[in-house]
Amino acid sequence: MINSPISQDSKTLIVQKYGGTSVGSPERIQKVADRIAEARAAGFQVVVAVSAMGHTTDELIELAHKVSKNPPHREMDMLLSVGERISMALLSMALADRKVPAISLTGSQAGIITDEGHRRARIKRILGDRIRGALSENKVVIVAGFQGVSESKEITTLGRGGSDTTAVALAALLGASRCDIYTDVDGVYSADPRLVPDARLWSEIPAPFMVEMATRGAGVLHPRSVELAEQFGVPLYVRNSLNSNPGTRIVPIKFSDVLGGALKMEEFGIVGVTVDHSKLLITVQMARPTTIGALWDRAAQLHLPIVAPMFAEGVVRFFSDRDGEAEWKKVLGELSTDGFVHQYTVSEDMVPVSVIGHRFSQDGAALQELIETLAQNHISVTIGQSSALAATLAVRQVHADDAVKALHDRFVI
Repeated sequence: MINSPISQDSKTLIVQKYGGTSVGSPERIQKVADRIAEARAAGFQVVVAVSAMGHTTDELIELAHKVSKNPPHREMDMLLSVGERISMALLSMALADRKVPAISLTGSQAGIITDEGHRRARIKRILGDRIRGALSENKVVIVAGFQGVSESKEITTLGRGGSDTTAVALAALLGASRCDIYTDVDGVYSADPRLVPDARLWSEIPAPFMVEMATRGAGVLHPRSVELAEQFGVPLYVRNSLNSNPGTRIVPIKFSDVLGGALKMEEFGIVGVTVDHSKLLITVQMARPTTIGALWDRAAQLHLPIVAPMFAEGVVRFFSDRDGEAEWKKVLGELSTDGFVHQYTVSEDMVPVSVIGHRFSQDGAALQELIETLAQNHISVTIGQSSALAATLAVRQVHADDAVKALHDRFVI
């Protein structure tokens, strides 16, 4: 739940979020400060959410595992929250040199109240008193993304990509005129341009498709941030922090409005192809019908994602976060003991390759065409699942990037 917008002039207030690459070096931070100063000079009030510099979060995780085989989640949150605090302080210093009044706030200082879930907490509400006070003093407010504080005063983090969610939640709270997510690419592409150099850059993309792409591995936006933007009517853009290109706008419009004349009547069409190397495949042989409820309930309690679930003859398969493997093994072991699960396997070498678009569930040939395309490229598919907006295939990790290229070459308009 986000509180009602606080009393600010939403017409002149914008929220900007800068990812790790955008603040990855002192030089990059200087460029970000210049951009914020330019927005101020243009008459905007600015609230900024920042990620940790570069690979800081990965380095902190690696450090934790060097001193502990199984770091407690509470202590991991204490450790990982440091990264964003470094970024926010340095950016505030850079703005001070430009005579731009600014204040940096941690998630807890900003009043971002979450549930009790460590590593994958959800925002319950934002108090915003200190943000409101700083804005009334005409300051730029820089908030550490990715983090908050629980009702019991514990530091929490929102999960990888959580700074996007922080930014959109702040924009919803403040009634901002827009929320710009700054990254190291020009916007949302039909595939990762590092894998597919001729991938199409979308000027606009409907929010439901963006949620599907983000859920299935498009790292440019976190799915929770898109859902929040849609829920609260926040104008959301993805832009490059290194240039002035317009970027991609996330919009609540019809699929046909985006693809225009390229979309044929009652045929499936594709706006993007993704691969998510941060996922692994879990297969569970169920012992009773209530196993599904038990699995989903435990996943919800731990905030573990379940992506593209597939059911067949007493077996459920789904993808989930690779960094949640130990938690899943513990849960599935307990469910086995309690008689819910016959046996389970965790396949680290299988990842989801997905296509996102229109009419997959209505067009029975869609999944077959995807699998045949990969077969023609000597890439085998073990299982596949489709919904109205996406189809996901389980592919061996070593072939996944090639699968993205093959599907993009064949289907993307």
